[in-house]
Amino acid sequence: MEFDSQLVVELVEAMEQNYSLRPRHPEREAVYADYSARSERFRQATPGWRSLSYAAPERCAIDWFPADTAKGVPRDGTPLFVFIHGGFWRALDRRLFSFIAEGYVKAGISVAMLGYELAPAVKLGRIIEQVSDAMRWLNRRAGELGFDPRRVTVSGHSAGGHLTAMLSATTPADLEGHPFVASVPVSGVFSLAPLLLTSVNDDVRMTPREALRFSPGGMSCFHAREFIVAVGACETDGFIGQSRDFTAWAERMGTPSRLEIVPGRTHFDVLEDLARPELPLFQQVFEAVSRVPAG
Repeated sequence: MEFDSQLVVELVEAMEQNYSLRPRHPEREAVYADYSARSERFRQATPGWRSLSYAAPERCAIDWFPADTAKGVPRDGTPLFVFIHGGFWRALDRRLFSFIAEGYVKAGISVAMLGYELAPAVKLGRIIEQVSDAMRWLNRRAGELGFDPRRVTVSGHSAGGHLTAMLSATTPADLEGHPFVASVPVSGVFSLAPLLLTSVNDDVRMTPREALRFSPGGMSCFHAREFIVAVGACETDGFIGQSRDFTAWAERMGTPSRLEIVPGRTHFDVLEDLARPELPLFQQVFEAVSRVPAG
């Protein structure tokens, strides 16, 4: 087999620069420290929140934030916003992102923050199974938790955006629920093959076949009424390209989809726009989450 060694090296370097973000963003730790402090304050100010285990492993838990129902409880229950954290399936924790829930809870929307085990302790296929288990667990308890299972929106950031798209490709019957009102992957990765050439895969340990199997950008059917695909305008070409390509693919596969390139945002601070009620991304998501499906 003949190949050009220089081109191979350039390809590997390009993929590493596009997807290995820690060296590119030294401000990342300060951003996460701020998120952590705000999340802690929100939890302390929210006595009704609780952690619910959906499986035996310690990380397989859901942080549940019930809606503020001061204006009354809808007859069929509140809408539900589900959020899946990122970290390239190998880092971070659901609790870091509690602050995102605040605006939704105050607007009468319940929020579930999903946790899952991390690579390299488990493989990606198992992580996908765990977030699916978490959704089934929630749907079985819709009445007990007080949310309307017909009004569920799922969102996630980075690797959580990938898991969001994977859930959206899972049939409602398999999740024991209904089609998602909306699916909102933020700075997601939808084609996993490029990661095979990066240091990310040192921990994730995907095989080439797994990278194809677990890429939502190649799936032919989705079960969300719409996709809102968001990415920061200051992200790498790799992440922006992934979001643009997935939006086009999902639309082609029959799911209404829109791409929101958020001005001035990087991979790490784009979540501000998902969390803050005065910003356009929150408002678009809130409109979708609040919608009552026909029938």
